Order: sequence, then C-alpha cells, then structure tokens
Amino acid sequence: MLRAGHRRIERSFCAATTVAEPDPPHDAGESELGILDTLGSVVLVRRDAALFYEGDSADYYYKVVSGAVRSCKLLADGRRHITDFFLAGDFIGVEALDTHRCTAEAVNDATVVRYERRIIDALVSRSPRVGKFLLGRVCAELSEARTRMLLLGRMSARERLASFLLRIAARSRRGDCDTIPLPMTRSDIGDHLGLTTETVCRTFTQLKSDGLIDAPSPHELRLLKHQALAALAQGG
Repeated sequence: MLRAGHRRIERSFCAATTVAEPDPPHDAGESELGILDTLGSVVLVRRDAALFYEGDSADYYYKVVSGAVRSCKLLADGRRHITDFFLAGDFIGVEALDTHRCTAEAVNDATVVRYERRIIDALVSRSPRVGKFLLGRVCAELSEARTRMLLLGRMSARERLASFLLRIAARSRRGDCDTIPLPMTRSDIGDHLGLTTETVCRTFTQLKSDGLIDAPSPHELRLLKHQALAALAQGG
C-alpha cells in the first residue's frame, strides 16, 4: 500500500532540468553551496506528500529551498514521532546510510533541490572543501539531536517549547529578527516535543499571557523577550 501511495506522490513532483556535473572551480571555498546547486534538480513537494519513506534506498540528498519538511517515524504503539523539521537552507538525508531511517514529508508546499548521491559523493572525493562543508552539516545535526534528547528527558512543557522556538528562530536564519515562520501545526510540534496537542496549545497561551511571544498570524510567531525565553529554556 505504501508503494502505491509513493507512486502517486512522485507524480506531485515537478522537476526542473538537471545541470551536468562540472569540475570544481579553483576557489571552491568561495561558495560550496554554489557548487552543489549546479548539480541538482528542483522539485515541488505538495503539502503532506512524502519526499521519501523510511526504508527507501538513499539515492539522493536534498536541500530545502522554500517551505518546510518534517522527518518522522511511526512508533510500535502507533504514535508518530517527528524527529526534526527542515527549513529553507537545511539539507536532508546527508547522514543517510544505504536506506533512510525516517520518512520525510512536506509540512506545506515545499520546494527542494534533489542531488544524486553518487555525483555528490564523487565531488566530495575531488573537492575536500565541499566534503568539509557537508561534514559540518552532519556534525551540527548530531549536536542538535543530543540537545533534543536532553529536551525530551529533562525539561518541562514550557522549557521544551521555549527551546524549540529559539531553535526555529536560529535555523530559519532570522535569529536577529523578532518574527519567525512557524509552518508546522500544533499537533506537529507536540509529536516533536513529546507533548499532547492540548498541552502545546495551553503552553503557547501561557507564554503569550506572560508577554514572551505574540502570534501575528497562524503561521508566524513574534518573540518578544529573547532573553527571558533563553532563561526559560535553560530551566530558569
């Protein structure tokens, strides 16, 4: 059944022309992203459609251009756990082995660049700076994974949500801006933080009542007091 669904989802992709593989320029360190972008094809993933499923062969790497993507696993008891969210500029699947460990789905209509893994791996072997860049991305993701483990094991609901909002602010490249995108639903956030949807909604209301956040629109959030949120995220 999953495979049939997968075929339907594949038809929701709109692919652009893939550029032929170039030789790395002499000044490859100037823009590793510029090198990679010449190798990919642009695809559109409709809201809630799967980019790939857990267990699929990891033949591609991906970078989010616009929109958001969530990675998730279905637990043995039927519950969904969202392991991470990917926003514009984030890479997906770079850490994959032969198969993907999670399913990746579009939170909203998302545009991604899809890279053939064999081409990127060949480029890494010829351009150490590109390899270092991608390794840095993997290390950053592992560091965030450790932070999430601490978050789920030790923090209260208020601390979890404050930490989550600050991470979204940093990863959305708007760390110095009060307003951040929040495309995911309250249910998505709950499945990521290990909280019920009701608890997430109640905690948002508490943070708003405390004057820490405001919601100018359903999918945007304004952080009013960064330092207070940071103190709360650290258990203060």
